Parts: sequence; C-alpha cells; structure tokens
Amino acid sequence: MNKTNNNENKFKYPIHSVENAFSLLEVLADNGLELGIAELCKKISLPKGTVHRLLGTLKNLGYIEQNPRNRKYYLTVKIFKLGTAVTDRVGLVQIIPYMKKLSQKFNETINLAILDRDEIIYLYSVGSDNTLKLDLRIGSYQPAYCAAVGKVLLAYLSDQELDGYLQRVKLKSYTPYTITSKEYLKKDLKLIKERGYSFVNEEYMVGVSCVAVPIKDQQGKVCAGLSFSVPTVRMDKEKLPQLIDSLISTAKKITIPGFF
Repeated sequence: MNKTNNNENKFKYPIHSVENAFSLLEVLADNGLELGIAELCKKISLPKGTVHRLLGTLKNLGYIEQNPRNRKYYLTVKIFKLGTAVTDRVGLVQIIPYMKKLSQKFNETINLAILDRDEIIYLYSVGSDNTLKLDLRIGSYQPAYCAAVGKVLLAYLSDQELDGYLQRVKLKSYTPYTITSKEYLKKDLKLIKERGYSFVNEEYMVGVSCVAVPIKDQQGKVCAGLSFSVPTVRMDKEKLPQLIDSLISTAKKITIPGFF
C-alpha cells in the first residue's frame, strides 16, 4: 500500500532545496504549460534567485527546458521516465487491454487509480464515444472520500491507517450529496468492504456517478482500484449490476506485480 501523509512517519531532517525543486516540478506538471520565472516564483512562494538556481540545476539534469522565444520553462520527456517506473510496477501494460475491453463493452469511461498519500491519483483512463462523458486526466488527483475508487481503497486500509486518514483529512462538501460525517463515512466504508464494491452517486460532481472495485497485488493486498465514471442519466437500475459484475470479474483476472 502507498505511504500516507502521516506526520509520525515524516523524516525529521528534510533537505529544503530538494523539497523546493520538486515543488517546482509539480507546478510545471500541474499547469501542463510553459511558465516563466515570475509565474513560478508566485506559485511556489520563493525568491527569484532561488527559483533561478533551481531551474538551472533541473535544466542541467535534463528534466526541464527553456523556450528560447519566450524564455519560459517546460518539462522534458525525461520526466516521463520516472513515471514509467511506477506504471511498470503496477503492470499497466497488462491492465490496459482489460480496461479497453470494458470501455468498449459499455461505451463508458473506465479508470485505474491508486492512493497517493491522502488522495487518489488516476494512472490511466479509457474514454467513451458518447457525447455526454467524463474523461479524467491521467495524473489528476481527487479526494478519496468522495470518489468510488477512493472509497474502495480506503475501505481496505487497516483500522490504524483509516483512523490516521480520518484525523488528517477535512471532509469538504463538493455537492449536496458529499458525505461530510466521518462517522457515517466509516460505516459506508465497512459496507463497501463487505460487499466488495463501491458506488458513489454525485458525491464529487453533480451529474456523475461512479462504481469501483479493488485490485490486489501478489500478496493479496488491495493496492489499486478500477472504476466506471458514468453520467447519472445513464446509470439506471439495470446497468449498475452489469457494471459491477464486469468490474469484479475483470479485477479477478488482474494481479498487480508491485506494491504501494
């Protein structure tokens, strides 16, 4: 299972320059565009001189480049190598064909996600041909407590891990249907674990419903989740059981080689 953002497990003597360098990389990744020094300084709240030195170092290492026309910076494909190490560990190449088959069967969006600290991160997504659809950006984050795939992953945490998560996280309301009671959430997670799947109806985004199941690693531990994201208008009583059955049967065919 992934490491959670637990203060008890944090290294007590971090190197701040390393933290700053990764903050800069994360800002460039989140924006997906070229950014200038002034913009980067504002986003990571560091002096211009510090940002300039960080950029120069990362450029020397080959992780960023500078557009000679506008002097702005962007990530290079070298950063992709770091990401592929994670996807290789997940066995993404073997999982994608299953995802494509499910997406084609129902013509709906299907997603693969893991827990990253206290949120979920989408590792892969296969969209649909429908005009009304939800295509999630690979690498995007979402609160775990109001996502079907997030709830599946939370449901299989140990009692200690779940208690730590609930102590750290504030349950913000995104829609009128978001669960903001930690007591109610714990009951919901217990039910999810008992039945082996999670269903979320417009808890994160109005008009979108999701259903998810867990995927296990070689040791039999839940480490990822597979989910359908479907416009609520298409999530009827007949379709939901079909999605659940297909997800469960597919998840049984998948074993994650690595662990998180």
